[in-house]
Amino acid sequence: MIKFITLIIIGQAIIIPQKKAEVWNCITNYGCLGGEGSVEHYGLSWPGSNSFNNYYLWNSYFAIGVKENNSYYVTRHDYPGGEWGYGKLIYQGPGVSEEDIIISWHDSLTNTHNAVGRHLGITVICKSYTWSYEPWNDFIAYEFFVIWNKDQCDIPNVGDTLNDLFLGILYDCDISGMAQSDPHIDDLPFFDGYVAGEWDTLGYPYDSITLLPDSFLNTPDGIYDQYIVYGDDSLEHTIHGDTLILPRNLSYMWDGDNPATPGNDTGENGWSAGYVGAALLYASLSPADSIWIDFYGDTCRIVRVWAHRVWDWYNDPQTDKEFYNRMAGIPNRFDYLPQNVNDYRFLISSGPFNIADGETLKFVFVAAVGQGLNGGNDSVYGRNWIRGLRQTIDYALTAYYAGSEISDPYHPSGPDEDIHWKILSISEKGYKKISLKIPTILNSSYILKTKEPLKIEIYNPSGRKIKELFVKGKMMPFKNLKGGIYFIKINDKELKKIIVLR
Repeated sequence: MIKFITLIIIGQAIIIPQKKAEVWNCITNYGCLGGEGSVEHYGLSWPGSNSFNNYYLWNSYFAIGVKENNSYYVTRHDYPGGEWGYGKLIYQGPGVSEEDIIISWHDSLTNTHNAVGRHLGITVICKSYTWSYEPWNDFIAYEFFVIWNKDQCDIPNVGDTLNDLFLGILYDCDISGMAQSDPHIDDLPFFDGYVAGEWDTLGYPYDSITLLPDSFLNTPDGIYDQYIVYGDDSLEHTIHGDTLILPRNLSYMWDGDNPATPGNDTGENGWSAGYVGAALLYASLSPADSIWIDFYGDTCRIVRVWAHRVWDWYNDPQTDKEFYNRMAGIPNRFDYLPQNVNDYRFLISSGPFNIADGETLKFVFVAAVGQGLNGGNDSVYGRNWIRGLRQTIDYALTAYYAGSEISDPYHPSGPDEDIHWKILSISEKGYKKISLKIPTILNSSYILKTKEPLKIEIYNPSGRKIKELFVKGKMMPFKNLKGGIYFIKINDKELKKIIVLR
């Protein structure tokens, strides 16, 4: 196994390991966003470990496609090489997160990996962020800045704008490195979010559970399971103090049952129980979005993906036109769950856009792994009950808008247009278990009984103290708290994470 200590440079190619979070990955300067790649690189490896590589991502492919004068031009990473020119490592170190990596790749005239007459003139600057502490340590965040310079584009007869541009991220997930055999064969893809009515006859979207911060209840709550409730947590600030409902924009995969093996091996008996996915948090304005004027007279916008496409290894696109049409949702924008067992990959795309000379398009994606879709018990790696992929994606959206002053998910802002990612550390690591037997999951009406006087401080996950009180006898210390995750400190000594239900 290759042990990454610092960045690896092969020729002009740069591969940087990302090991700060619970999910380990790598990033490159040529449009690969991680992947084991049959050479033991980290590919959304979860849980991160030096002793084994439980990768969920075999390879990833960043793509930009345009349609000019009825011709199709797609520049993308591919295996084992690709068409992006090597970019630069701009920065690596603490910044927005505990480890920021700012890196670029390009398709300029100097790019020798693409043919003459097919250079888009696009430069991509990627900022990747990782955190080690709860609840932000199961995802990796990406900010993409896509810049067009016409003088670096040699597409014949290109105009003053580059037209019908789509950004696509293709994930070839193999779930997972700890599978007993054939980690690539029985993985199934699906999607959480708005599907433009294409799945109406399939009973989608649906409401079957109540999603909690780290868990779920098998009770419908009137909200589609594929949508995010934002603004009902103390961390989630909205401009008007209201609660927002928006699609999750999540493409994901999990390990299914391989009929060629005895019994039901879904999740490989816990060794591969994670659900892995990529979600769009922000994109420049596109026809995929919903726009309206709200009660306050504000212009609101819900960011949506354009397409979620799925295919197997026998049907990889062979031409730029084929790949472009999949990003463009031709003949359909949202592919439903396949019924056979094969090696699948998913493509999540955003667009279409027209971009002028010198203009920049902005995107924010996250890649994540969670215990199942809604949370579950980790009986193999010793982490007990942990949150699922949906909760992790929802926390990523919370993190993106943390600190924002003029924006929220209904009034979205790009990564350089407001304060984002303003999350602080508050961790249980290094603290003794609390002796007072307060349950981890409790109702806000929970009654605490104590003979000795106690000082209780309550913090939200960003580290801000929101309540302090002294308790003796009977009291409801969590009364009036919204449902969500909190940390409590007792007598200035101990921390414990609690989940408050409403």
